[in-house]
Amino acid sequence: MRRRLAFLLLLLTLSASAAGAEDFRMPGAAVIPEAERLRITAEGTVARDPWLDAAFALLEDGNPFTARYDLITGANVTARMPFGIPYLFGGRAANHVFCKEPDYVVEPAWQNSPAYYVKGTLYLYGFDCVGFVRWVWEQRTASEWPGCDALLADRGRHVADADDAVTDWKALAVVLQPGDILILRHPGNHVALYIGTLRDYGYTEEEVPALAPWLDHPLVIHSATNASVAGRFDWLIHNGLPKYRCATVTDGGVCVSILGVPADEIPHEVFAQNQRTRYFILPDGTWLTVLLWEGVEDYAWWRGTEEISQTGFPDGSAFDPQAEQGTACPPCAQVIRFAVAQIRQQPIIDRRDPHEQPRTPGPRPGLHGGP
Repeated sequence: MRRRLAFLLLLLTLSASAAGAEDFRMPGAAVIPEAERLRITAEGTVARDPWLDAAFALLEDGNPFTARYDLITGANVTARMPFGIPYLFGGRAANHVFCKEPDYVVEPAWQNSPAYYVKGTLYLYGFDCVGFVRWVWEQRTASEWPGCDALLADRGRHVADADDAVTDWKALAVVLQPGDILILRHPGNHVALYIGTLRDYGYTEEEVPALAPWLDHPLVIHSATNASVAGRFDWLIHNGLPKYRCATVTDGGVCVSILGVPADEIPHEVFAQNQRTRYFILPDGTWLTVLLWEGVEDYAWWRGTEEISQTGFPDGSAFDPQAEQGTACPPCAQVIRFAVAQIRQQPIIDRRDPHEQPRTPGPRPGLHGGP
């Protein structure tokens, strides 16, 4: 607790140097006027869900989606790390992400990425897209992550997949549920979690007129390219603890994105860290990035069963993503059997994090990397 208070004091002391910054929003308590709080509480429809509790805990302090989720549902989600979780290509080891909590670990990348990361260069350790979703999965289910390949092939639990051409994003959002997992295959491959729509979080046409046509489009939370998140961590590297000074800035981190917005209707674009970020700006200055659908070769929205996914809070207690989930339901036998079959058929892929300690002996499923 003392370390966390000291870290927050550092933010308060140095935040003046970031005043007026236009490329990122500094973390901190969300300031929502009382009248706006009442409106959001009345109009927001997102329901309390343990998948969201776990996922939002990896956003930065004061993220507007976390703040609105807390207002609407009565949750009290606390950010695990004040600046959120950075992206690191191949980052899968939770014990390295959180071992210095609330400080960050500086480690060399263990391999090159196609666009940005250089083997041996120092970065703040974080999750890639698989690492983030797998962490949420394991907090939520207390079971092993079966792997993207297994979920993509498990057609019996697809809410929608490549057999369904996406022509109506609003209709798709109606059938999705928080915690549904999106697996994409495109030149980079990606995985994310559905969290609802802008309207579910109390956003209106009057509040975000630029986003009015897409208020009912799906939102996902994921670890992905985001130049605004990169700017936040760049500030931390230069103004935070001395050990951060040797680190190279990440190219993103855990954030929320919207789907189904045509590329030619996105108002903002920036090229940073060798990649493009296309985005809208929310009223508090947070960037809402767009996850473009162009180039997607295969995809699925996967939903677990009751055996995989608990629903609600049976004892009325708050979900704690830091606690052991000893009462979670056992994993679905069918999914695990399929995952084992995949393991036996596929070679081990060297995208695994060498720092990660395997939970069980033997081969592990090949997992996709970041976006």
